[in-house]
Amino acid sequence: MTRLHDLNFFVKLAFAFALMTVAWFAPNWQYGVPFALLCLFGLWVTKVPKLRSYLKGAGLLTVMVIASWMVNLLLQGTAPLDALAIAAKMAARLVATTALFYFVMETSSPGAILAACSAARLPAIVTLVLSLTFGIIPMLRDEFERIADAQRARGMEIDNVGLVKKLRFALARGVPLLVQAIRTAHAISFSLTLYGFDLSRKRTTWREVGLMVEPHMSWKDKTR
Repeated sequence: MTRLHDLNFFVKLAFAFALMTVAWFAPNWQYGVPFALLCLFGLWVTKVPKLRSYLKGAGLLTVMVIASWMVNLLLQGTAPLDALAIAAKMAARLVATTALFYFVMETSSPGAILAACSAARLPAIVTLVLSLTFGIIPMLRDEFERIADAQRARGMEIDNVGLVKKLRFALARGVPLLVQAIRTAHAISFSLTLYGFDLSRKRTTWREVGLMVEPHMSWKDKTR
C-alpha cells in the first residue's frame, strides 16, 4: 500500500481514466456489472482506507441510479426488463468510475499531487485545480461523516432504519455540508491570498518525481 502512495499521481490518474473508458464502453450489464465488481475487489485487495464508508455510499448511489433510470424509462414506455438492464448498466458504469477515482484520491496526498504537477511544469492554475479537486473531496467526505456523528449524538437514528429514511437523512446532511464547503473554499482562497499565491510565478518541486515520487534526501542522508 505504501508504494501505491509513492506512485506518480499522473500514472494513477491515467490508469483510472483507462479503466473508466473500458467501463463506459461495456456494451451491456453482463459486462459492466462484473467489471464494476472487479474494481471494488481491486479496492479491497489494495486495502484502500475507509473502504466500508465508500461501499455504503456506492450502495446508495446504485439504488438511486437504478430507481431513477427505471422510473424514467418506464415512463417512456420501455419494457420493465429492458429498463432494468439499462439501469443496471448505468449504475455499473458509475460505480466503476467512482471506485477508480476513489482509489486515486485515497492514495494521493496533496503534497504528492503538487510535486507531480510541479515536476511536469504544469501551469499554476492547472496545478491548483488538480490539487484542490483531489484534495477537497476527501475533506468533504470526512465532514459528511462528522455531520452524521452529530446527528447520532442528537438522538437521530440513521443506521437501523429503512432505505427511504436513509436517503432522507443523507439529503438532510446536504445543507450543512454545502455551508461547510463554502467556508472551506473561502478559507482556502484567503490562505492563498495571505501567502501571496501568484499565477504568473513559476513553482519548483521539492521531490524527485518519475514513475515514483521520491524525496530529494534519503533517510541515510538524514542520519549522517
